[in-house]
Amino acid sequence: MADQMLAAVLRGPKDLAITEVSRPLCPSGGLLIQVRACSLCATDIKMWQRGHRDLLLPRILGHELAGEIAVVSDDLSDFQVGDRVQVAPGLPCGRCRWCLQGAPNMCQAMQIIGFHHDGGLAEFVAVPAAGVHQGAVSHLPDALAFDLAALAEPLACCLNAQELARVGMGDQVAIWGAGPQGWLQVQVARLRGASRIILVENDPGRLQDAVQAGADLLLDTFQEDPVTAILEATAGKGVEVVIPACGSLEAFDWGVAVLAKRGRLCLYSGLPKEVETHPVNLNRLHYLEASLVGAYGCTSRQNALALELMAKGRIRVDRLITHRLPLNRVEEGFELVQSRRGLKVVIECT
Repeated sequence: MADQMLAAVLRGPKDLAITEVSRPLCPSGGLLIQVRACSLCATDIKMWQRGHRDLLLPRILGHELAGEIAVVSDDLSDFQVGDRVQVAPGLPCGRCRWCLQGAPNMCQAMQIIGFHHDGGLAEFVAVPAAGVHQGAVSHLPDALAFDLAALAEPLACCLNAQELARVGMGDQVAIWGAGPQGWLQVQVARLRGASRIILVENDPGRLQDAVQAGADLLLDTFQEDPVTAILEATAGKGVEVVIPACGSLEAFDWGVAVLAKRGRLCLYSGLPKEVETHPVNLNRLHYLEASLVGAYGCTSRQNALALELMAKGRIRVDRLITHRLPLNRVEEGFELVQSRRGLKVVIECT
């Protein structure tokens, strides 16, 4: 095995180098994985453009990845060289209050692959012992290809959001944003028994493509007022669940306006800095007995469930992949995602 490897190294905002770097060693208690597929996320684009609060530079980006085990630490028995695996990026400590209460995504000492540790936009990635022992590495079902498996982490984040928003049988759900997360949220809501799913988007091209996502009603915000349309579609009652799968304050305001009594609005996507001083109609929430709930990341349990749902065909992610590019064209992939010309862009690293 060569001592050098190709990697996409972010050195600063808009300063991405596709370069040879030293191949990482297998950590004690951990794994070295040859990356076969790493899908790009909007958070990768944010880090490329302007950084991120959890990002330590320089850094090899990429946190949605799958590959084959190349080296196994001597003290591990559950993994073998050549095993096909998917890696969830979160590396919780396993000892803090949140880890012990079953919410490791809230770990007080959380480290993240692609943020604090080098990620999957490289030929190899090292998974520390903390990740292995806390369930971050999952064996792939035989039926699941590497490129599809790389999408397990974003699906797991949707599962986390809908568990927290308590989406259930008979709920009417409004989802803002027909990007990859919106598509996944639609499918998860259907799986959880939603009776009607409304998908709202401001890009006509994306909305046209989103017919395949499976929503019952598609709304173009340039053609109609979404609040009026949703209230008309629900006989004035509103929807039980709102999920803004986009970073829009306007979507948040619209969502509050269409909540039904005892409705739940899930703050799923990161919002711009202005949200910290953004006015909220608290009286409306009060009289509706409505709930606001945040959702951030996912757990290893949800990640494993995402793989199972994809392998059984209960969630389809194949139609989300619009581009596959080699590692030396990562920056082109970033531009595709930034310009919204693609849904999921998968980098085939080796």
